[in-house]
Amino acid sequence: MAAGRNCFIITFPFLFTVAIFVLSVFVLISSTFKDSVPGKLFLLRLDISQLSVTIDGNTVTKDDVSTLPDFYQVGLWTYCQGSRIEYDSTSESTTGYSYSITNCSNSHGLFYFNPITVLEDAIGMGKIENYPSSIDTALKSIKILSYAMAILFCLSAIFAIFQVGAGLFSFHSRGGSLCALIFAMINSVCAVAGIAIATAVFYGESKALTNDTLNTSAEFGKVAIGLGWGAAAAALLASTCWLFSIFVGSTHSSDSEKVVYTAE
Repeated sequence: MAAGRNCFIITFPFLFTVAIFVLSVFVLISSTFKDSVPGKLFLLRLDISQLSVTIDGNTVTKDDVSTLPDFYQVGLWTYCQGSRIEYDSTSESTTGYSYSITNCSNSHGLFYFNPITVLEDAIGMGKIENYPSSIDTALKSIKILSYAMAILFCLSAIFAIFQVGAGLFSFHSRGGSLCALIFAMINSVCAVAGIAIATAVFYGESKALTNDTLNTSAEFGKVAIGLGWGAAAAALLASTCWLFSIFVGSTHSSDSEKVVYTAE
């Protein structure tokens, strides 16, 4: 009984809390650097290799602007750009593509990706006239929601650290488990709300930016979003374990349990 009690009080809550922190960090660093893991994680990838826009009544294509990248990919703090590399598939008679990042923009505390503004700045010829109203509608809500989800992910990682600190006191009292439970519940709200917003924002944006008028396509970042949902699930499991530990009790034995009775 003691071994099982200690397992729930110590092992499982701490494992889930560590999982929250690690998975949240992976989401936070997505598309912040061009190399290694951050460069492979993104929330949205916009392919503009076949771009065609109208500026001042004239059609401008990707080939007309040599400085335009083939794609942009978006994280919580920044976006990266690079080249799309074509290769022949060995398993099928089709052509595939790989994406190579050349550079990333500077990170910002509060950031949101406005593809129209980014393209207009990169092309440098004026305002894009032919983007559809669906993109304009999506962009109106993206700014505030992007700020909110970045803050929520940061809070999730911070409260995971608080959980560990409070959990250390669960060795001696239910009060430690109660504090850890409070932090875990706040963590759960932040993690679930953050990833739910991110899913809605970037899934909706990927649909809006897959557009025949601009001849662009967008990919939803399933891996980074999946990691975010993993952090949310770990937060809920950590809350459950901390709640259980309150009812089970601490790992510290009370003095009454150590009384030895002797015959008179």
